[in-house]
Amino acid sequence: MPAVRAILRDMLQELGFRHFQEAEDGDAAWKMLRESCEKEHLRFHLVISDWLMPGMDGLQLVTRVRKLPATRQLPFLMITSQSDQEHWLRAEDAGVSGFVVKPFDAVQLREQLHRALSD
Repeated sequence: MPAVRAILRDMLQELGFRHFQEAEDGDAAWKMLRESCEKEHLRFHLVISDWLMPGMDGLQLVTRVRKLPATRQLPFLMITSQSDQEHWLRAEDAGVSGFVVKPFDAVQLREQLHRALSD
């Protein structure tokens, strides 16, 4: 959703991130990642995805990301409003590096970014 992306963009800028790209849905994100892999090196260092998106959802996206050799180890944060353990276990099994639970703030985002990028 544009509103969530705007909030996330503002928080990332507050945390010192300057170079990032946005995709309006999972299909667009997958296309960006695939095209990046076709070049000499992957230009992305992290994926932050909402679970619920039109078309390809976040779970489908992380599953594809983990199957592609060039992105298999790419840190992947999932933003979700789901807090039940079954949901989280499915995402962890698919390869999610961490979760950011809505509503979230810059502190929670920073903690999850630190964990994901430190592994």
